[in-house]
Amino acid sequence: MISKLIIMAKCSKCNTPDLTYDQTYFENTGQWRLWNPAKEQPHICPKKPDPPRMIFCPQCDAQTRKLIRADTLQEHIKKHHLGFY
Repeated sequence: MISKLIIMAKCSKCNTPDLTYDQTYFENTGQWRLWNPAKEQPHICPKKPDPPRMIFCPQCDAQTRKLIRADTLQEHIKKHHLGFY
């Protein structure tokens, strides 16, 4: 007899409790998704992800600089300003 281990989880974005991981979906696609056993359907999160934080590069010319994502600032400075910060 093969028994499946059911791990209860909650959505990290909207904190919906009592969700499980969809084992069948994982076996078919290689990706995990949350399953709502009460509704018998995949969990659809009502919250949208936060947009990335945008900043100005302090090294760029003040008149021509544009907003860039904060997580790419270090790579931008290395590539465009020949420095490392």
